[in-house]
Amino acid sequence: MPVNRQLIVLLFCATLLSYCSSPVKPEKKHKIGLQPLEKYDTAQLRFIQQELQLFFKVPVVILKETPIPRSFLNTTKGERYSADSIIKWMAHTAPDSITKVVAITHKDLFTSKWENGHIKKPGSTYAVWGIFGLGFKPGRSCVVSDHRLRTHNSAQFHHRLRTVVIHELGHNQGLSHCATEKCIMSDANERIQTVDNSSNEYCTRCNNRLSG
Repeated sequence: MPVNRQLIVLLFCATLLSYCSSPVKPEKKHKIGLQPLEKYDTAQLRFIQQELQLFFKVPVVILKETPIPRSFLNTTKGERYSADSIIKWMAHTAPDSITKVVAITHKDLFTSKWENGHIKKPGSTYAVWGIFGLGFKPGRSCVVSDHRLRTHNSAQFHHRLRTVVIHELGHNQGLSHCATEKCIMSDANERIQTVDNSSNEYCTRCNNRLSG
C-alpha cells in the first residue's frame, strides 16, 4: 500500500513453526510483547506466549489489557475495528523495552483493500475488508484477531492462531509473502484453507533472509 512502511495484509474471504537457531533478526535485547485488547482469553494468551518463546527463542511478555479506542470502530458491516489504526497506535504506545508488539483481540478487524491507488471495486466489499491480522513491513507492531479463526476443532484453532501471529511478526521483521508452498509467510489469498495447510515453520528461503 502507498504508505511510508508497506503494510502487508493476511487477507481472507468474509464468507467464508522450530529451528536450532532463532528465526528472528538479531536485535539488541529483543523482546516480544503480547498486548491484549479488551478482555482476552488467558489460556490463549499463555498458549501464544509459549509458542512464540519456543519459536523465536526470545522473551515474550504479556502486557496489561487495554481498551480499543472507539474511534477505531466501523459499524457498516457489524462491529469491525481498524487494523491500520491499531498497529499505528501500538507502535507509538508500547513500552520502550518491547521491540515487537502483537496486539491480540477477539474483536473483528478490517482494512481497506487497494488497487492502483484506489480502493478496490466494489467499494462496498473492499472498503471495510475483514482480515485475520495486519503488520507493518518492516516495523514494530502487528495485530491479530481470532474472530475469523474460530472452529470447533481445538487443534485446528490453535494452529490457525499460531500461524497468523508468526506470519504477522514475519512481516514486522521485513519478510514479504512467500511463494514457497506451505511456508508460514504464504499469502492466504482470501482463503482460510491456506492457513490450515501451512507448515509450522518459515521456509529455508525466509529463514535465510532473517539471518542474512
